[in-house]
Amino acid sequence: MGFAAILALTLAACTPDAPPPVTELPPPDPVMIELHLLSLASDDLEGREAGTPGYDLAADYVARQFKLMGLAPADTDGSYFQPISFVRSVRGTDGRKFEAKDASGKLLPFTENVNVAINGSLRGAQTAAEGQAVFVGFGIVAPDLGRDDYAGLDLNGKVAVMLSGTPKGLQTEERAFYGTRKAKNASDRGAIGIVTLETPTSRSVYPFQRLIAEGRLDGANLAWTQADGSPYSIAPNIVTTATVSLEGAAPLFTDAPKSWEEIVAAAEADGGAVAGFDLPLTISMAQRSTLDSVKSANVIGMIEGTDPELKDEVIVLSAHLDHIGILKTIEEDVINNGALDNASGVATMLDAARMLKNGPPLRRTVLFAAVTAEEKGLLGAQYFVNNPTVPAGSIVANVNLDMPILTYDFTDVIVFGATRSTIAVAVEAAAREMGVALSPDPVPDQGLFTRSDHFRFVEAGIPSVYLNPGFQNGGDKAFADHMAKNYHRPSDDMANNLDFEAGARFSELNARVALALANQDVRPLWKKDDFFARQFNGPMEP
Repeated sequence: MGFAAILALTLAACTPDAPPPVTELPPPDPVMIELHLLSLASDDLEGREAGTPGYDLAADYVARQFKLMGLAPADTDGSYFQPISFVRSVRGTDGRKFEAKDASGKLLPFTENVNVAINGSLRGAQTAAEGQAVFVGFGIVAPDLGRDDYAGLDLNGKVAVMLSGTPKGLQTEERAFYGTRKAKNASDRGAIGIVTLETPTSRSVYPFQRLIAEGRLDGANLAWTQADGSPYSIAPNIVTTATVSLEGAAPLFTDAPKSWEEIVAAAEADGGAVAGFDLPLTISMAQRSTLDSVKSANVIGMIEGTDPELKDEVIVLSAHLDHIGILKTIEEDVINNGALDNASGVATMLDAARMLKNGPPLRRTVLFAAVTAEEKGLLGAQYFVNNPTVPAGSIVANVNLDMPILTYDFTDVIVFGATRSTIAVAVEAAAREMGVALSPDPVPDQGLFTRSDHFRFVEAGIPSVYLNPGFQNGGDKAFADHMAKNYHRPSDDMANNLDFEAGARFSELNARVALALANQDVRPLWKKDDFFARQFNGPMEP
């Protein structure tokens, strides 16, 4: 069934009658969830990559659903669309160089796409970085832990060589946070380039060879433009970057104070205590990219609160609408439909919005955001947080829905970040009402708390959580199968025996959480002295 036919069905099925006053949430609708998924994961949308016509079709679809439900437009111009201008960079087919010379001027053995990959850049159509190489361990700066991998090192005008990922043994969410600051740490210290080294742990998550084989480096990169037209970046000094494979890294340490084998052994141990040092090498990197401008929009609707005072506080439900577009290979199926990543999150958010719109009155305002460019670095959410369509400071909580695995009958839910704030009370109550258990993070090495849109709200000091069906009752196998076989592949489509009843229960859970947050007397707060509240000056319990 094509996108147009599915859209006609959803428009017909979604037309609301005037509902009578209610005191309970209406039931979830698995049929509507299926129709939403069929629409958003259709081949006609060509993988919903941000900045493409396929994404725009998806955005139009969500806006129509908001309008049919009776949600108010939530952009400042009275529409459902928050347009964003992006600089887009696509890596060129030539103009790339990676050379590492030892102290005698001898070139080390590097071959592009074999043991090194040079990235494109948003900093310019042609950029180059040449300087002394400095090994900075993991490149972590963690004052709370008394750790600074740059201590005693001079990075000004040099190339930082760092291990991929973050040290083992740290608290998982904090560990992931430190990982998000690695490029910023190097840039703040004057580095002009970064070379990232594959490790056994990073290989187990996303191997270097898969990066090459699937053409991931050839996709478009985006950065939203600031008022002066420049691309937004937290690491503006970094102009060129590269990745080196696990095997390819060894020659870099031939004449170094420690061998690559010693470094890997230390890096894989708890704590990852790997001290940095100057490398007796000069690294020269260059890249060529095609730069242009594109637009893509967040889609935002809301239900205004009824309480004269509390309606000025806003609860945000978010789900990213974009996916990764068309695979650049010669495979027969090249469309990355993104059924579970993240059409499932948007579909369940839409059904939660319907339930809340037709449910009991909401004291606080609830805003629903289908955001763009999550796959490009959480950019749509970042733009929204920096340019909110509601008064600055009014957003008091975020509940994010990303890649719920709807292929099994889940009996528990993972709520990343729930214990860090009083949002936990609402989540626990909603789960208890539905007989759903709460489970801790089962995959801490993947740093999921920093890898989806809720983290942009965290960076603004806003208490936030990220919900996903849990690992009980076959969930562990369902998650593993998806990650191994379908994640960011064309096989993430509607042929994977999706369970729409599970989708309905997930949408109900999220609706119940939002209802509780909207109607409780006190706004959500971070727990006292929580790590993220301290990092971003968020409101805490007394």
